[in-house]
Amino acid sequence: MVAYGRADKLVAWGMLLSACAVLAVAAWLQPSPAGYGTHTQLGLPPCNFLRLTHLPCPSCGMTTCFTWMVRGQIAKAFLANPFGILAFLGTVTTIPAAIVLLWRRISFRRITEGAHFTKAVYAATALYFLSWMFKLAELGF
Repeated sequence: MVAYGRADKLVAWGMLLSACAVLAVAAWLQPSPAGYGTHTQLGLPPCNFLRLTHLPCPSCGMTTCFTWMVRGQIAKAFLANPFGILAFLGTVTTIPAAIVLLWRRISFRRITEGAHFTKAVYAATALYFLSWMFKLAELGF
């Protein structure tokens, strides 16, 4: 069994506060009508990959997807970035997961060191790139 320590508590609090902050920012931002570029409202630059290649990067539309998801607009979120829906759901489920980790004093390493976690990371990576292929196909590339 993995021991529970101060670092585990900090990780769980970091997970909880980060997830809440991401969702709060998504609720505060206004979704871009273009389906991407919402992140520029935070003072971040436009996507260089898109600017240089005229193709969306794998993350293009992710912030816009989150802003649509907090508003319950699943179809618009999907069109902005299909993988973003999975990322959003992961962010939402991080909140109760972090609370359980804190309440029951469970080390986050107990979750991340398992074979199932590694498989989930591989599956998420594959879905991330499949989502990008969808975006490229949607644009006719």
